[in-house]
Amino acid sequence: MKALVMSTAALLLSGTAAAAPANWEGRYMGVQASHAEGKSQDRSNANASEKSPRGFTGGVQAGRTWQFDSNVVTGIEGSLAIGSIDRDWKDREHHPHSPYYGKDAVTRSGSVNLMLGYAVGPVLPYLTTGVTVARQEYTLGCDTSLVEKTNGCRVAEFETGARHVSTGVNVGAGVLVRFNERLSAGVEYRYTNLGSSPVQLHDPNYPDAARRSFHTDYSSVTLKMNYHF
Repeated sequence: MKALVMSTAALLLSGTAAAAPANWEGRYMGVQASHAEGKSQDRSNANASEKSPRGFTGGVQAGRTWQFDSNVVTGIEGSLAIGSIDRDWKDREHHPHSPYYGKDAVTRSGSVNLMLGYAVGPVLPYLTTGVTVARQEYTLGCDTSLVEKTNGCRVAEFETGARHVSTGVNVGAGVLVRFNERLSAGVEYRYTNLGSSPVQLHDPNYPDAARRSFHTDYSSVTLKMNYHF
């Protein structure tokens, strides 16, 4: 993923050295597309394996930047993204006789970020950090037809689900290129940690184990296109 960031940034930077200096002062809004990969684990269950959710999202962003005489640029940006960073799993992948299955997913998120960059002509490399609020969805089920032989689902087969809104932090870095007075585009790498998400997943086979705590974090690469006012 980091190699993708570097190659995309190099493509954006090529051919910009001779361009006139850009003015990054002002407001903007735009669209974005991302690919993310991460980790999710039920830390309340010592036997639970780590899951590897991944997926695509699309969204919008809007912000305000301030440029100083030293070419230092600061700003604030808000963004919304919808999609699915998920993993459908079957526990038989790790325990051959386990009939359990499920899904861990981040289905939408919103972030507010501060940025600090340094303008070099039309190019703006920057660092960013902020707060992310995300909706997570979890599914848990038990189905004896998934395995040839099992002692699972002793009381009943079932499927249940739960949702949780988590608040976490993110850090990242990116580069923007100003094409003209109105348009810019760029690429950003971001790491997001949503911390622990407490949910209730009721399993009739283990009624005392309903309380779960999922820890989720992921890395994303985002392509952005902005219109400046």
